[in-house]
Amino acid sequence: MLTDSGLAHDVYDPGRGSWLPLTRIPLPHRPEAAPRARHHTREVLALRRVDGELAAAVELAVSELVTNAVRHGVCLCGCIRGPVSLTLLRAGDRLRVEVADPSRTPPRWPTGIEAVDAETAAEAEEGRGLLLVTALAADWGDHAGRRRGKVVWCEFVPCRSDV
Repeated sequence: MLTDSGLAHDVYDPGRGSWLPLTRIPLPHRPEAAPRARHHTREVLALRRVDGELAAAVELAVSELVTNAVRHGVCLCGCIRGPVSLTLLRAGDRLRVEVADPSRTPPRWPTGIEAVDAETAAEAEEGRGLLLVTALAADWGDHAGRRRGKVVWCEFVPCRSDV
């Protein structure tokens, strides 16, 4: 599906696959949420014996999505209502990261980034988070939260060298 940003990504389909929760943690709506989320992700994936390269990619995506949630995840009125949360799930060999925040505003592809070359985009002050998630993950998207806010998610599939 093409989004308003022109980026192709899937629409959340709760019936697609049977996602088993690995962990879910609330995070403070403050800058220390990202390091806390990275540390927690590293521990959970190590316990699950997830390959080091895949674990590093998931940890980086978690950091970017949580940072975005803390920086941009505010209500329309400008207040912060409710914490950010991180959920890790799996279905077969797929891993899914979900980061919830109190804002209903969907993530936006950085304005102007699509019109510049990769070198200029890499030097941009903001907007690199979604570029990184897009590069690392097999898929990503967003949907409305169950009660309020939104969830931004991304999925990972382990690389198969035997294929």
